[in-house]
Parts: sequence; C-alpha cells; structure tokens
Amino acid sequence: MLKWTGVIARFYAPWSHARSGAVLVSRARAFEAAHAYRGPGFGHDRRIHGHNYVVTATIAGEADPGTDVVADLRAIDPLLREVTDPLDHRRIDVEYAPLAGREPGVEPLAVAIFGELARAMRSALPQATLASVRVAETDDLWADHDGGDHVELTRAYGFSAAHRLVRPDLSDAENTALYGKCANPHPHGHDYRLEVTVAGQPDPATGLVTDLAGLDRCVSERVLSRYDHRYLNAEVPPFDRVAPTGERIAQEIWRSLAGLAGLARVTVYETPRSAFTYRGP
Repeated sequence: MLKWTGVIARFYAPWSHARSGAVLVSRARAFEAAHAYRGPGFGHDRRIHGHNYVVTATIAGEADPGTDVVADLRAIDPLLREVTDPLDHRRIDVEYAPLAGREPGVEPLAVAIFGELARAMRSALPQATLASVRVAETDDLWADHDGGDHVELTRAYGFSAAHRLVRPDLSDAENTALYGKCANPHPHGHDYRLEVTVAGQPDPATGLVTDLAGLDRCVSERVLSRYDHRYLNAEVPPFDRVAPTGERIAQEIWRSLAGLAGLARVTVYETPRSAFTYRGP
C-alpha cells in the first residue's frame, strides 16, 4: 500500500528555470543539525531543537556523447558533502557563518547552500550549471532557490474529507459513465495532502520569505477549517454544484487563499499517485 513519505518533497526535482533542451539531474544528501530562532514571534521554536535535513541539488546540462551522462554522480557527491559537512551535527544558527545575523530558516539555508555549491561546481563540473537547490527541514517544509532574487517556500498540510464525483445536471447513469466508481451514491474519502508555495525576496534582516506562523493561520482558517472532516458535496460550496475533482479542489483552494502575499501555486494530492497543481488565472 502506498503511504505518504518524504520522498516527494525531499527528492523530487523542483521547479527550475533551466534552459530548454537541458537535462536536469537531481542528487540529495542529508545532514542532522540543531538551531534556535531569535525573533519573539517564533514561540517555542526559540528553544534549541533539531531536524533531519535533506539537501537536493539539481544540475542542468547536456548528456555527454561519450558517456551519455550530464555529470558523473561520483563527482556530484563530493561537492554535496563539501557544502553540507559544515552543517552536519552542528548548531547552525551559531556555528554556520553564512547564517550570521539571520534566522536559521530553510530560505536562508537554501540561498547559502546554492552559493557555496555554485562556486564549487564552477571548477569541478564546468560542463553543467546549478539549476536549483532544495532544502527540506521536514517532510512538510522546504525551500527552493535557483540563484535569482526570489526564494520559494513550500508548506504541506493534511485534511481528511469525503466526496463523490457527480454533476447535478447529469443523470445517475451519465455520472457513472463519466466518473465510474467515484460516482457511487455513497461517498468515499481521502487523506488529502495540500502543498502551498509562496515566493518572494527574502527579508534582508532575517533571510525569510514569509511569516510561517501567519501562513499556517491563514491556511487553517481559510482551508483546513472548511475541508477537514467534511463531506465536500454537501458541506463545502461550490461542490454542491461542481464535481469535487482534484482539479476543482486545487482551483477552489487557490481562490480561498487569494490575497496571500507571494502565493505561487497550490498542489493537492488526492492519493500518493495523483497530484493536481494550480498557479492561478
């Protein structure tokens, strides 16, 4: 049976602005570290705590005609080790110089690691370019950076809901023909996974892109309180009029979050095999 794991968040090649025609190669490395936030708004995260981090580097290039690879993974691994060793088994808000004066969030970490890795690659892997770096703090929180002015921060949430796929303007037979067993008169349900991505320029003082606690409140109030433990067709408009497909749920959640600063996209996983992403109109 498929279950939710960190594989999707931690190892999937992130969105990238690599040139057309390039091959993207992603390689990951983990490290364990402690940190504590400084700002008064971080609550219990001001206490020293730690995480099992995963850094995923995505490089772009053309497959060499002699080897049929963009870069030998044995050449990428030492570079990842070089940039993550200073973080491994450290208190990074105190011992990692690139974070000096900033909060130890995944956004400044992604920016710092991108810079360190890009410099190392220029001499070691001149045939490839660094397309992006993803730093995952947990299965539910990560940041992506591609070397530009912006950083993407993604937060994942979960809710459990029931639905059936029917259109009120169709007969039972027509709905069954269109949606199959999902049109069963009695609803079925899912443990949905929602990923909300915001993007922006990091705050020059903290290195952060958004107030994470504020993002959590917004999603909780506008989305989770409406969807969790609900029968969508009966309790969550507009699904009394529109079939609550993954596509429509993603669009409706986007509309619910409209006005959220930096909102870049939402992704709804109905199951670990089915994902629906919406970036807005």
